[in-house]
Amino acid sequence: MDYLYKTLAAAAGRGRVEPGEEINVNVDLILGHDGTAGKVLAAWPGEARVASPERVVFTLDHALPAPSIAARSLHREMAAFARTHGVHLFASGEGVLHQVVAENFNPRPGMVIAGADGHVATAGAFGAVAFSLKPEELVGVMLTSRLTLKAPATYGVQVIGKMPPGVGGRDLALAVIGRLDKEKVKGKALIFWGAGLAELNRAERMALCNMVGETGAMTGLILPPEEAPPEGGPELEVVLDELEPMAACPPSPFNVKPLKELEGLPITQAVVGGCSSGRLEDMRALLSGLGGRRVHPGVTLLVTPASRQVLHLMEEEGLTRELRRLGALILPPGCGPCPGTHLGLAAPGDRVLAASVRNVPGRMGAEESEIYLAAPRAVGAAAAAGAIAAAVEF
Repeated sequence: MDYLYKTLAAAAGRGRVEPGEEINVNVDLILGHDGTAGKVLAAWPGEARVASPERVVFTLDHALPAPSIAARSLHREMAAFARTHGVHLFASGEGVLHQVVAENFNPRPGMVIAGADGHVATAGAFGAVAFSLKPEELVGVMLTSRLTLKAPATYGVQVIGKMPPGVGGRDLALAVIGRLDKEKVKGKALIFWGAGLAELNRAERMALCNMVGETGAMTGLILPPEEAPPEGGPELEVVLDELEPMAACPPSPFNVKPLKELEGLPITQAVVGGCSSGRLEDMRALLSGLGGRRVHPGVTLLVTPASRQVLHLMEEEGLTRELRRLGALILPPGCGPCPGTHLGLAAPGDRVLAASVRNVPGRMGAEESEIYLAAPRAVGAAAAAGAIAAAVEF
C-alpha cells in the first residue's frame, strides 16, 4: 500500500484505505493562529471542552505586536481560551506557526496534522500528512481530535539530478508549481520523491512543501526515503541539473518564469522571512545575494526570522548585525509582511520581490502593488541593485 494510504489507514484504525473513500482519522496536532483564531473562537460552542488540549497549538504570528485594538483584543481572547482549555499558546514572539511546530513538536512520518491555515503542508517536509481546514472546520477537530475526509488521489513529482550552484529549494518549488496542471492536481496529495531530494537541506525541504498550499492540492509531502513511491510512476519529473533561478510573476504563483527574463525590472521593496524563507539558511543566502553591498536607497529590505530560535542563531553568527549594517530592517519573528496585516505593507506603485508564498493582488497591502516571488539569494541581489538581477556571482 502507498505510504499516504498506509498512514491514513493507521490513523483511521483500519487495515486499508482507498482513494476517494470517506474516512475518519485521528489527528495528532491541531493548529491555529491569530490570523484565523477569531473565526474559530466565534464558532466555539459555549461550554464545550477541547478533547485533547496537549495536541492543540496556537501562535500569535500574523499581527504581533498588535497593530490595532482589534488585534490586541483577539490576542487577549486567545490567551483566555488557552488558560481555560490548557492548549499550547505561543504568544511572546516565539515565531511563525509552522516553524514553531517544526522546532517544538517533532513532525514526523505517520503523523496526521490539521490546521486553520493554508500552508500546514510545510510539515510534509518531515513526512507528516497535514491538511488545511477552514477555521470553522477546525472547531470539530478540536472537539473530537478527529477529522473526516475523503482520502485523496496522489500526484507524484520525482526529483532527480544534482542542484547547480546558485540554485536552491525555492527555485525547485517555483519550477514545480509553474509546471503543474492546476486542474489535475486540484484536491490531490502531492507526493515528492527521488534521489535529487537528498540535495535539499531542512530549510529547502520545508520551502518546497510550504508552496503546496498554493497549488490547489489537498496536502503534500516528501516521501520518507525508506518508502516506495506511489504505483504508476510520477506525473511530473524535475531534473535538478536543468534548474535555474526562478520567479513567480503577478498575479499568481503559477505565473513562473526564469529569473533572467525579469532582469533589470526595478523594485521598491524586498522581503525575506516568515514560514517560507525565515530560516537560518535563508538568511545566509540573503546575505550571499547582497554580497556585502548596501541596500539600494530606493528599496526597503524587510527581514523576518521565522522564529526566536532562528533569530538567536542569526545573532550568534553576526547575521543580524551585518544585515542592519547593509540597510535591512529586522522585524520580530513571525509572518512579517507576507499576510498583509502589519509591518511592511505595500502601497500603490510598489513592486515587491519576496521570498514568500503568495503574490495575488492585495496580498501584502494595496491591490495596485505588484508582488514577485523568488529565492532569498535573488531577493538580496535585487535589494542591492534596486532591480531584479539574474547575473549574480555567488
